Amino acid sequence: MTSCLLSWHGSIIARRGLALYLASLSDVIAGRAEPVSPAADDGLFDIVPVEPSLARPVYALRAGPLFLTAAPDCRFGTASQIQAWEQFIALPIAWLPALQRLISRPWHVAGPAFVSVRPVIQDLELRIGELSVPLERLDIQSREDGSVLVSDRQGVSVELDPCPSPALQALLDEVRRIVRRRDPEPAIRIRDSYAGLQSEAFKVALYPEDLSRLRYLALICVDCGELALAERALELARRADDGPDMLYFSAILAMRCGHHQQAADLLRDALLRRFTDSNVLQRTQDLDHRLRHGENALFLLPDRLRHLLLAPFDELFDRVLMPMPLSEKDGQDIRQSYGHRFEDASLRLAMDAREALLLLDRRFNGDNYWNALCRGHQFWLAGETDAADQHYAAAKTLAIRTGLMPIHYNCGVFSWLGGAARHGVPAPVSDRLGMGTWHWESSTAPDGRSPALSLVFGCDAGYFRFLPKLLLSLLKLCAARPDPSFRIRLCLGIDSPTPEQLVFMRELIEAVSQKDFGLDVTLAHGRLTWRDAATYTAIRYLMLPEVVRRYACPVITADCDGYFLDDFLTLFDDLRNTADYGFRLYAYNHEGRQTFGEPWGFGAGISWFGEADRLPEIAAFLHDYLQVAYDPANPTNWCIDQCALVQSFRRFVAPRWNDLRIRFMDEGTPLMVMPHHVGGKDELLRRDGTVSMQDVRAFLSRP
Repeated sequence: MTSCLLSWHGSIIARRGLALYLASLSDVIAGRAEPVSPAADDGLFDIVPVEPSLARPVYALRAGPLFLTAAPDCRFGTASQIQAWEQFIALPIAWLPALQRLISRPWHVAGPAFVSVRPVIQDLELRIGELSVPLERLDIQSREDGSVLVSDRQGVSVELDPCPSPALQALLDEVRRIVRRRDPEPAIRIRDSYAGLQSEAFKVALYPEDLSRLRYLALICVDCGELALAERALELARRADDGPDMLYFSAILAMRCGHHQQAADLLRDALLRRFTDSNVLQRTQDLDHRLRHGENALFLLPDRLRHLLLAPFDELFDRVLMPMPLSEKDGQDIRQSYGHRFEDASLRLAMDAREALLLLDRRFNGDNYWNALCRGHQFWLAGETDAADQHYAAAKTLAIRTGLMPIHYNCGVFSWLGGAARHGVPAPVSDRLGMGTWHWESSTAPDGRSPALSLVFGCDAGYFRFLPKLLLSLLKLCAARPDPSFRIRLCLGIDSPTPEQLVFMRELIEAVSQKDFGLDVTLAHGRLTWRDAATYTAIRYLMLPEVVRRYACPVITADCDGYFLDDFLTLFDDLRNTADYGFRLYAYNHEGRQTFGEPWGFGAGISWFGEADRLPEIAAFLHDYLQVAYDPANPTNWCIDQCALVQSFRRFVAPRWNDLRIRFMDEGTPLMVMPHHVGGKDELLRRDGTVSMQDVRAFLSRP
């Protein structure tokens, strides 16, 4: 027998005695199935040509009025007429081994694009991607190097290279060699280990046609310190995808490996391919120049693209830059960018991974502020506060000496007193911030009644724009209070108010003195010695000792950029009955342990102090900390209010955690609507309607 009958879907009609079934090509090749010949004279069926005029060797099996049909799931059926599944093509059995080799595995189409295909038999044709070759015209030529030339004998052909390619085979063999030797330094593996390298290489071996997987293999190679292997993996991945993101990935990896000229060339290609209609090369010419001269200028590219309002590249490969050896040629801006990226990367890692990051960076870059700072966080979270404080002091010194600034949320390092504040701020404390010269003005409560709550806010003349909305919301809910004896004392500290603002506040004080709204107002105003974003956030704590001296009641301190909803009194009633203290403890678990972040990662947006008898001591500590810690010589004192608050928490509250009722203020219904609830400060002003000073005056003048 020299020929067989192949179905529409690539199975072969075979027989077992008088029974017919569909067999695979491999069964026929191995002799495990007996194919039916096109020339067979069986008696139970006839083999008849379908359309002799087409000159194709296509046949049907007929038994009386019925025709044999072959379904895709290798099952037979019968039909009363000939359509697609009732057609079978005669092929020489000698062709089957080459055909089986083609369809049993993936291939790469020869050429620079390195497209992966898996040939299939369908519609009595061999489909290779977009190429279709009628099976009877198929010509398959195998070569010694494993490649195959497939043609239709009429000039249409495609060359297929084996998959996996020799280059991929060699890469996997190298990974195998590395994995076998075992990891010499498992302590410095940040994100992935040799086990991860083995796992990803195994996936590549399972799906060698999917070259995109090599991107992830390259990333893990970097994690394992195998930079040359990472470059090889990414170069192979680019055979299947040479788009702008892959070119950018390659540029990053080249820079990481110290190949700055190559990185510049790859970046140029990536920019041209991504931004075809812009003058981006001209607008990034300085970065190209710096990169070619050995600076790690790719650290500056994301900010440059944002500045140019251009879409960023995929961030997948940014992690290979963290950590990496900086160059002696790197400018201050590159070192600053690296430091911020390092701080951000450290924040996102678990303890063991962060330890590896710190070890590697110190090996690469020696002493620097970012490593000392993040090492301090590592000790802090481990409960080793003395060691943490030593590293914070070192980080502050290194930052000032080098002129580099920590990322915004780590600027608290400049105002961190550490162990010096653990047992109280040493006396004497001078009025360095000038709060002692401020003027205090207060409304008179009916019958001298004491407040049930003091609300303490501070701002400057600029942030005063948030006060009308805050005031009106508070006036409305106090005026509607169900208990006439319930009173709130609002204490506002304003740095350098304008004459108009001062007139408005005095009108408010006069109005609530004349008419019982259930709200009393105390105003403190003056000029701070130093006026910046750090000091105005500290006003509420600077004025707190005088507030608690005047009013012996629980206190809520909060940011002034917020407002109250109508259910505040109900929420407050629940708060004072169920909690002794409340803080924004977003970095803490319910056992009172900080689980991530930095010491001053302690939200000062709203706090509840329910133990009125302890407030004088707490208020004095907060005031004194700010007066001592603020240093105009610091590059910034941002986060100083959070430093003071967390130190007071650690001194007065944390030691009694198990005995106190602590409210996590970010859980449950918020007491105030604040910017982080609504998407920003401007949205907060618009939410539920804008409010002006005139709107407050109108409410106060109602009959």
